[in-house]
Amino acid sequence: MEVTRRQALTAAAGAAVGAAGAVGAVRLEEHLDQDTPLPFYSSPVSAIRPDRSAPAAAAGSVVWAGSGTERHVALTFDDGPHPDWTPRVLAALAAEDVPATFFCLGRNVRDHGDLHRESVGRHELANHTFEHPDLGRHDWSGCRDEIERTSRLMKETYGVAPTLFRPPYGHVGGAALLAAAEARLTTVLWSAQAREDLVADRPDGIVEDIAGQVRPGSIVLAHDTGSQDRLVTIDRLPAIIRRLRDDGYTFVTVSALLAASASATTASHG
Repeated sequence: MEVTRRQALTAAAGAAVGAAGAVGAVRLEEHLDQDTPLPFYSSPVSAIRPDRSAPAAAAGSVVWAGSGTERHVALTFDDGPHPDWTPRVLAALAAEDVPATFFCLGRNVRDHGDLHRESVGRHELANHTFEHPDLGRHDWSGCRDEIERTSRLMKETYGVAPTLFRPPYGHVGGAALLAAAEARLTTVLWSAQAREDLVADRPDGIVEDIAGQVRPGSIVLAHDTGSQDRLVTIDRLPAIIRRLRDDGYTFVTVSALLAASASATTASHG
């Protein structure tokens, strides 16, 4: 079956409107090669919003790491909170007196929000959407809904609204970037990550693998729920922390890392 580029764009735009969109999404996945671009704002006419109104933000911010030469590193954990994993992560962090940033799913805050009741003021809680969709295939309305639902619930649950946002899979299009900017959230990706698949036959190797990736200002991606192989990192979190400390690193939240980077930049231009 041949699918034209116009059909492809229309199918992508329709992905949020029910069964017809679902059929269109399947057609895209099965019949278009990876070189076929998705519409930047998830619309065949590249509208900023469905009504083509102007954006409510003039600019946004996307970061992969902090800048500067200070040996600071931020540990981040995606997809929780989860009752089987998050308490283990929190216990390891408490034992080592290390703060971290947790990018929480709204649905898990709804179901297991109490797990982070004591995290406010110790750790940083950030927005990772409600249902963990691929926002690169969502329109502006869908992206806005995922972000706003999560921020609203986190404010109700913890008394503090998140200021950071991480898109699932690290996938963004113009719609996701705009929705995050309009919500006044900084979009945070990562510059190092727990690569459990590379150490499947030697799980203790995760310590050196992470240490080898970290540089001053690194934001490290890990997860506090998911497939069982991710427990390789969770089980060795104390060893990872001690290894990085031996290398002279201090652990901070992402917001603290970015604030220090901004101060260093200001000082260097002063």
